[in-house]
Amino acid sequence: MLNTHHLETFKTLVETGSFTQTAQRLGLTQPAVSQHIKKLEQGLGATLLVRHGRTTELTAAGKVLVQHINELENCYARFISQWDKRIANSKKEADQLVVG
Repeated sequence: MLNTHHLETFKTLVETGSFTQTAQRLGLTQPAVSQHIKKLEQGLGATLLVRHGRTTELTAAGKVLVQHINELENCYARFISQWDKRIANSKKEADQLVVG
């Protein structure tokens, strides 16, 4: 099972392109960011990015992971939206039973 904190770190690293900025944004140390990426790569058995000095470049595997992270976020957003509607409807039905 992939660690969601590691996925968030990876996504932020992709967005910022910088280990330093990722660490600052997430309130982590640079070694912690590196550790999260290393653990993701070990867990997936693939290199996710190539470091070029202070910049990074996604590998093919890294690009696939970014797509999946985006899909997971979209799926979660749809779930929350549907959940909120269901809860709102349940409360409405409960209120109608109390009033009725």
